[in-house]
Amino acid sequence: MSTPHDPQPHPLSPMYHVPPVLSVPFDPRPAEPLSEEPAVDVNGYINTLYDSRWLIGAITGIITVVAVLYALLAKPVYEANLMIHVEEESPTASKNILSEASSLFETKKAAIAEMELLRSRMVVSRAVDNLQMYIEAGPNYLPVIGAWIASRNGEALSQPGLFGQGGYVWGGENIEVSVFDVPEPWLKREFVITARAGDRYRFSGGGQPIAFDATVGQRYRVPTPDGVVEIKVDSLRGNAGAQFRVKRNSRLGTIQAIQGALVITEQGKQSGVIQVKLQGGNAEHTYGLLSEIGREYMRQNLARKTEEAEKSLAFLNQQLPILKRQLEQSEDRYNQFRNAHGTVDLREEARMSLTQAAAARTRGIELMQKKTELLARFTEDHPVVMAINRQRKEIDAEIEAVASRIRTLPVMEQDEARLTRDIKVKTDLYTALSNTAQQLRLISVGRVSNVRLIDEPIAPEKPVKPNRPLIVALAVVTGLFLGTLIAFTRQAMRGGIDDPAKVERLLRAKVVYATIPHSVNEDKLMNKVKPDGVLPLLAQILPEDPAVESLRSFRAALQFSMPHFRNNIVMFAGPTPGVGKTFVTVNFAAVMAASGRRVLLIDADLRNGRLHRYFGLSRDQGLSKAVSGATPVDDVIHHNVIDNLDFIPTGTLPPNRSDFLLHLNFSTVLDTLSAKYDLILIDTPPLLQAADALVIGTRAGAVFLLARARVTTDAEITESVKRLNHAGLSPQGVLFNNISPRIGRSYAPFQTGPIGHLKFFS
Repeated sequence: MSTPHDPQPHPLSPMYHVPPVLSVPFDPRPAEPLSEEPAVDVNGYINTLYDSRWLIGAITGIITVVAVLYALLAKPVYEANLMIHVEEESPTASKNILSEASSLFETKKAAIAEMELLRSRMVVSRAVDNLQMYIEAGPNYLPVIGAWIASRNGEALSQPGLFGQGGYVWGGENIEVSVFDVPEPWLKREFVITARAGDRYRFSGGGQPIAFDATVGQRYRVPTPDGVVEIKVDSLRGNAGAQFRVKRNSRLGTIQAIQGALVITEQGKQSGVIQVKLQGGNAEHTYGLLSEIGREYMRQNLARKTEEAEKSLAFLNQQLPILKRQLEQSEDRYNQFRNAHGTVDLREEARMSLTQAAAARTRGIELMQKKTELLARFTEDHPVVMAINRQRKEIDAEIEAVASRIRTLPVMEQDEARLTRDIKVKTDLYTALSNTAQQLRLISVGRVSNVRLIDEPIAPEKPVKPNRPLIVALAVVTGLFLGTLIAFTRQAMRGGIDDPAKVERLLRAKVVYATIPHSVNEDKLMNKVKPDGVLPLLAQILPEDPAVESLRSFRAALQFSMPHFRNNIVMFAGPTPGVGKTFVTVNFAAVMAASGRRVLLIDADLRNGRLHRYFGLSRDQGLSKAVSGATPVDDVIHHNVIDNLDFIPTGTLPPNRSDFLLHLNFSTVLDTLSAKYDLILIDTPPLLQAADALVIGTRAGAVFLLARARVTTDAEITESVKRLNHAGLSPQGVLFNNISPRIGRSYAPFQTGPIGHLKFFS
């Protein structure tokens, strides 16, 4: 019957279970599953950010530097704006409840129409033509930084060229071109104007074999095979050799570009207040263009309002002289009629004729009465009677004359009435048209547009772009965001375990023997190593390093457990390369040797072993020679590479490495060495890349699996345990290597609690 200190056989492997406390017997029941991870691991997120702080900082720094360079070198953009108020056509219209209620659902179309008119080609094209915006002319600056340098030099003229070449300008040089027409195939081609002495310049470039000298202020027409080039340079300010760029753009393209650049919005909801914004690289040009657009719009708006009155007035101005001539002709005919008939007023004359006829009849009646009285006393031959008869004959003749005259009056009156009517009609028409023309003249002069220019454009003093503080702030935020995104993406793609507690949750047992922190000192020492040079042994150079201290803690745990191993051979295995297995093995060997125990370190990594470089030795005389029997075991041992530490390198690397370790001499060599040392540490190839570790593990008393923080994944750990189990091995525990400082967590050098062999759980 075995005692409590006797090794107990593991139920699934030839190895032995080691209880952490000797007074506690081994419980073969599987360990209880640990609590699940929290749904949201805030500390994990924070630690991911902390681990990737240099990556995030580098990305943020690069983006910020690029943003600063852009903010400093970007061409400034200026903005001019104007504001227009569109009034209702009938503001005095009567309102009632129904009209006010309907206005809540009514959309004012006047402002929308005016907004479209502001952007119309009718307005923009005339502004473009007035300012000749299709002509681009300016100094030839060095790309990227030339304009920025020139802006710092003020108005002073510079010495052209870069190291005497290129004609670049660096100061206040400028040029004004009022006329520049080229053949259509030459549109958008860049030509060069080079300043010469005495207001002279040379025109060339555009990829065309054309070059000529000209004088500032004069207009030139130069024929070419494609057409005529016409140019007039109004002013040119620059030293001899200074170059200027000039380009003729398409008129339609320029109009469309300006239409697209105009930002027209209505301020408020149905307010009728329209704001127009325009941005450009030149403050004066932007201000001038928007001012011209505003003036042209106001002029056309007013012209649109008076267009009907002006057309009517133009027609009346043509008709009034004709009507005046016709009226004068009618008056002439009427005067001729009056002169021909000697009358002034036919109605008065008719009345007088009738009065005269009536008076004559009255006198005739009186003479008849008087004759009747005289015939009572006298005969017909009486002189008195004869005198009365003569008077009566005269009166009858007068009556007949008056009657004849009266009979002619209707015809004359008809003629007079026709002539009078003709004069009256033409007089009334002429008077009405004259009054209408006068009213239209007053309308044309006093017509008020329903559009008011509230705020005129003002030349901008400061650019609106680039907003340097905002750009830098956004760059910092963007850099932090991208850096964080990349950090989490890298963590998700890499899938490395960053918390030893996750290993224990994965394997459902407290199996982490030690957590080895990342050593900054090791990084510094490794950076100084030359290719194929001696590698630094941290435990010997800086024995107080935290990583070495954690290995000392692991030493205490291992010394406590070793009496229960079947032998004193301990193997370190890692799932993949790069987990720090060699670093842990060699430094732990040094730590164990420092405790006074006799330790043998064997490099059994026959694929990429490099432990010999820590001691400045050659690998030639090593394990492969002893196993093959070519060299005695004692001859391959390098004694006291450091105090109490002996070392066996790999030896010459054999071709059949996995099969080579199955040689019976390998077990014999290990048994021989095990009797001579207190502890034998074996470094092996990665478990998931070669079968060597499985072969070596069958001869070891304990197998420790190494995992590296943020590198080793869940799948790699489970696959490693599964392969060891399939080979009849159960790892003694896990060493969690290269752990970084964590926020909100503190790790002990090794975990306490029941530690058992690892069995893969499906």
